[in-house]
Amino acid sequence: MYGIGFWLKRHADLHPARVALTAPARSYSYGELNALANRAAHGLRGLGVGPGDRVGLLALTPPEFLAAFVGLGKLGATAVMLNPRLTVPELAYQVADSGARLLLFTPEQAAQATALAAEAGLGLVALDGEPPAGAQPFAALLAGQPEGEPGPHVPWETPLLMVYTSGTTGKPKGALLTHANQFWNAMNDILPLRLTADDTVITLLPMVHVGGLGLFTLPALLLGARVVLPRRFEPDEALRLIEHERVSVVMGVPAVFQAMLAAPRFATGDFSAVRVFYNGGDRCPLEVVAAFRERGLPFGGGYGLTETSPTAFMLEPDEFEAGTAQAGFIGRPAFFTEARFVAPAGADAAPGEAGEIWLRGPNVFTSYWGRPEATAEAFSDGWFRTGDLAVRDEAGLTFVVGRSKEMYKSGGLNVYPAEVETTLAQHPAVHEVCVIGVPDAQWGEVGRAIVATRPGAELSEAGLIAWCEGRLARYKTPRSAVFVEALPRNSLGKVNRGELKSAYGA
Repeated sequence: MYGIGFWLKRHADLHPARVALTAPARSYSYGELNALANRAAHGLRGLGVGPGDRVGLLALTPPEFLAAFVGLGKLGATAVMLNPRLTVPELAYQVADSGARLLLFTPEQAAQATALAAEAGLGLVALDGEPPAGAQPFAALLAGQPEGEPGPHVPWETPLLMVYTSGTTGKPKGALLTHANQFWNAMNDILPLRLTADDTVITLLPMVHVGGLGLFTLPALLLGARVVLPRRFEPDEALRLIEHERVSVVMGVPAVFQAMLAAPRFATGDFSAVRVFYNGGDRCPLEVVAAFRERGLPFGGGYGLTETSPTAFMLEPDEFEAGTAQAGFIGRPAFFTEARFVAPAGADAAPGEAGEIWLRGPNVFTSYWGRPEATAEAFSDGWFRTGDLAVRDEAGLTFVVGRSKEMYKSGGLNVYPAEVETTLAQHPAVHEVCVIGVPDAQWGEVGRAIVATRPGAELSEAGLIAWCEGRLARYKTPRSAVFVEALPRNSLGKVNRGELKSAYGA
């Protein structure tokens, strides 16, 4: 079987005029997008890029990003996805760790790219806009390049992208994902959501994250569907595009959907073409689900990780109502992914009992780059150990209750922060909350709530603790609270627990 470059070529052969991509400036047919990717591959080869080479992508998501990404795939090179929200030292570590010698970037990241080039000796290619000194324009790289295929089709076992994990413990690790991983991820998305070539999906997540590619950009390109590609996420503009382009599938994370709810257009827009609003990345507040349902909009969700390309669990549309009844909803294991729920003693957890999610399947990553020990530690008898804890109900629907490393013991009893946070979030003064375990002389650990209140609301530590009476068991009730303006989040909107532990965990 062949890699993702073959997908684009076949659609270009079969229906070259079909629209593949709608971007702010113009649309691209499958024939045009494939030709652009081929020219990018020839141009990158001229810079010395070949099979097995790593090339950094530090960029927003113009069409040139996708063309360069597919072009790298056609050469058998590996795209190293670099998060623009990181600092230059953080990025420099990932560049050095991956061995990348070339960096593709957008103008918004020019200062970071220039600093990285000076520090790591990188070659620079500006994907669009006016390039800074020392950078080559992507347009010049393409000039005069042939539109034909750059060579034989790449086998799908070839590494396609390297995505660095969040690094909540120690330095980030580069997860290697192959072309085959992305094919099976696409199938895991296509089957439960009934995606077809008639769908139009919008990419709101950054494509430097595995979610931006895997949910659902690459699945759409496998099918020959259309992708709407805004340069960046802006809530009112995203809603305008969803309405104007008759988007049928919308993927987001909780922060994206919360921003949509706050946008003026949400109350008045016509979103009748949408078959699926789909949540991933983190636990979605049930109030967000309810707000979409009140507008008559279908809302579901799933679960995945960088290491699973990312899809591992999915809710099917006919399960949306029952499957989102509890916080942490993720549905059932995806079609081509097996799952176990392993209790602390090592046996499979019973329904209703929390267990760590273990996964295996063709969508699961191959290894951490240059980290054989870390790769071995991540697996047990061929199963990838996610570190996430979940419970299944009697119907087989699954609900994440937290991370095994987030769980703490108070008086010998397990406390799952997600459960406590769900309860605290129901307080009318609480806008967002994170619960961490802190040392306690009597109980070993007790909970501490870090709370951002709603504008104009007043809430005291004593008031929050008193409110838990009758709602949470005593051992689950936080013993202290810290009030902040907002919780720190990463680029996918997940709360940065490591930062909060460092600041407030003493």
